[in-house]
Amino acid sequence: MSWRQNRRLKQWLAEETGTIIKDWGGKTPVALVYPNRYFVGMSNLGFQTVYHRLNQFPDVVCERVFVPESEDLAAATSGTGPLSVESQRPLDHFQIVAFSVAFENDYVNLVHLLQLGRLKLYAAQRHRSEPLVVAGGVATFLNPEPLAPFIDIFLLGEAETLLSNFVSVWREVQQHTASRQEVLIYLAEKVPGAYVPSLFQVEHDNAGHLTEFKPLVALSHRIPVRTADIQQEGPIATKISTPNTEFANTMLVEIGRGCGRGCRFCAAGFVYRPVRHQKRDAIVRSVLAGPSPETKVGLLSAAVSDHPEIDDLCLRLRQTGAELSVSSLRADSLTPSLLKALGDSGLKTVAIAPEAGSERLRQVINKNLSEEQILSAVEAIVSAGILNLRLYFMLGLPTETEEDVTGITRLVKTIKHQQLVTGRVQKRLGSLTLSVSSFVPKPFTPFQWVGFCDLSLLKQRIKKLKRALGAVANVRVHADLPRWAYIQALLARGDRQLAPLLVAVVKNGGNWPKAIKTVNVNPEFYVYREREREELLPWDFIDHGVSKQYLWSEYQKALALETTPPCEPEDCKRCGVC
Repeated sequence: MSWRQNRRLKQWLAEETGTIIKDWGGKTPVALVYPNRYFVGMSNLGFQTVYHRLNQFPDVVCERVFVPESEDLAAATSGTGPLSVESQRPLDHFQIVAFSVAFENDYVNLVHLLQLGRLKLYAAQRHRSEPLVVAGGVATFLNPEPLAPFIDIFLLGEAETLLSNFVSVWREVQQHTASRQEVLIYLAEKVPGAYVPSLFQVEHDNAGHLTEFKPLVALSHRIPVRTADIQQEGPIATKISTPNTEFANTMLVEIGRGCGRGCRFCAAGFVYRPVRHQKRDAIVRSVLAGPSPETKVGLLSAAVSDHPEIDDLCLRLRQTGAELSVSSLRADSLTPSLLKALGDSGLKTVAIAPEAGSERLRQVINKNLSEEQILSAVEAIVSAGILNLRLYFMLGLPTETEEDVTGITRLVKTIKHQQLVTGRVQKRLGSLTLSVSSFVPKPFTPFQWVGFCDLSLLKQRIKKLKRALGAVANVRVHADLPRWAYIQALLARGDRQLAPLLVAVVKNGGNWPKAIKTVNVNPEFYVYREREREELLPWDFIDHGVSKQYLWSEYQKALALETTPPCEPEDCKRCGVC
């Protein structure tokens, strides 16, 4: 049956533009693994960037591996396991198996891929001759601990600075005969941002609280997260074009990294500090040097409309013939030039994120948006010919009440009215779609101390929203499943004691309730429990530069309904990063 998997991989290759095929002779072979399907992995710009950068080293050959498609899973299980796209080789043929992990819910897939690839699950069981298992990606520098027993070494931070350092040190260790432990110690010493879990002792009390996290060798007890000078490195952009992805026929380009707004639920707004913007001319050059002649360009940033040169950038890109798209926009930083560029590009839908239905709750989360600003944004968007709107809301936010949930209904109806009034002038009417997610407390945010909302309450509030808006014409409500948010909260807030549970989930075919019954783990201890101010958190050893005291003070401001102005890297010294 493996012929079917080979045929699929070769078909993907044939449909790609920008793939790098290298001879293996005299090179270090690296399997870059995205722990999800090809369609998902190839939609991830960071994954593509790491692939391209690794292949720029003349003595490295990097090939991509994904979770096998469902039709190929039986063959992968009984045969050689998942195969690389480029040469259809199994994982155990590579010297390094490097996972790019963007989402906590892919942790189970990572463990499953190790099993399918015939690699020993636990790092402590691997010998010197076996592949080095590496992991990186944003999920790992939020909280890598649930994965710690499976990973030889984590690379914490942004790839632009980490990869060259790691590859250089890896070359050095290959020139000497050393044990696996000696190799890991050397890498941990010589690569800032490298975290080797086996070199740290972890202890818990009888209740399960983390009581100690200390190095077993002469290493710092804090691991710095590496941050890149993105202007010096240049914009990252789509390197491989393929029709088999969410962004088929679109070139993605990152115009900025991080966000200075300080929304208290958003990890990206804290771990990617300080906010950095690419220069307009560098972005345009990157687009013109793209791998295919596609004219559709997707601008990526945590806050696209906050880019200081956004109007001129859009004008320049439109002059090249590019059609522009964005994932979402800040309602309070829209400009007529930006909206005209998007409208002239034929964009049909724009997303804005009120996040909460009441002014009070938006103050709690530091989402400094008034209802007037939201409605003005709706009017401007529809007037630009972009008729369809997507609104992002969260349920289960700290201090949320039934009134706040009712406030979502009221706000949506008001937005719909504004959309209709403006649309009638255009003589065209659009739709309104709500994307409702369950709030998950994330590490390195002011809400890292709070617990996850009760599952049954989340389900009730989703039903309430759908019932209240179900009869409103041209309004659709899409809600994530709260049980998957529960799992995400478990993994985001967990520690090494969750490793047996991840193995059990794989063993039980992804059935979480069944797996939970087979291991001595209480998920509610991690999911629902509010943390104490001085509690040692599983991720406290990671140093993003943001002080824990600053995060706590922001949490207290949230409870007091106090807002914080956006950070200004040249003047602001509040959080500790600058």
